[in-house]
Amino acid sequence: MLTSPFFRRSPKGSPLRFPLACALLVLGISGCAEVFPAYDFGTKSIVSPSATTKAKMIPLENPMPVRTIETYDPVLKKRVETDVLSLSSAEIRKRLTSTETIVTIEKRDKSGSLSYFGSGGKVSRGSYKVTFDYVNYTTQNLSFNGSGKTSALGRIGVGLRIIADLETSADGVDLSGLLPIGLAAQDEKVTGRLSFLVYGISNDKVAMSVPSQSILDVSSIQKSFEAAAAVRVLFGLEETQLEPYLIGIADVVPSVAYDAMQAGTLKLLY
Repeated sequence: MLTSPFFRRSPKGSPLRFPLACALLVLGISGCAEVFPAYDFGTKSIVSPSATTKAKMIPLENPMPVRTIETYDPVLKKRVETDVLSLSSAEIRKRLTSTETIVTIEKRDKSGSLSYFGSGGKVSRGSYKVTFDYVNYTTQNLSFNGSGKTSALGRIGVGLRIIADLETSADGVDLSGLLPIGLAAQDEKVTGRLSFLVYGISNDKVAMSVPSQSILDVSSIQKSFEAAAAVRVLFGLEETQLEPYLIGIADVVPSVAYDAMQAGTLKLLY
């Protein structure tokens, strides 16, 4: 049985779940559940050809620093592309006006390839990669040629990425947040590891606030919440240096996600 300050016992000795305050915290940062058909980036094929719902975000496997970001030029009275290196951290902070926890679930097949599953919901037994981005971000429009002229949004920001590599041993396991994953681990329905990546934030306190890797258990879930809270505090400090990263592509149908990702990479990174 897993034990931690997150789990308490009743007077009769039976384990209780997370305290209410913790549950409210997690629900506030876990994001909403929505499920889409899987998208295989290796073959550029959609598992369900009827998929027309746009994905909340499909993450880059490795967030990468962008070269430019849109700013407003008061002389030209319009938006312009500004080199990130010419901006102070205070100016960058003013552009990253959205704060959110973005959840992405990908399913791993027997060959190790990942297919996009959605941003929440219950899953069948199998192998999964769940990405949690605790991010301050802005968006930039991307135009590209997929199945005809279309558009998407590039998510650009700074924050903390937690990746959960999981094996579920039962059907109906909820992977929509760290809280349900922790509860499933306590019930021995899921096992795995957590890894942590801070992107776009430079501060001496980052190394002390964020772990590197850990086995999935109640203690690592608690450390995840603490790390997410610490990174969001560091974001607002004047001494923190910020550099926006492209973290994923949003508002795109999974069937053209590969083309959108290519367009975002070409426009924003090079």
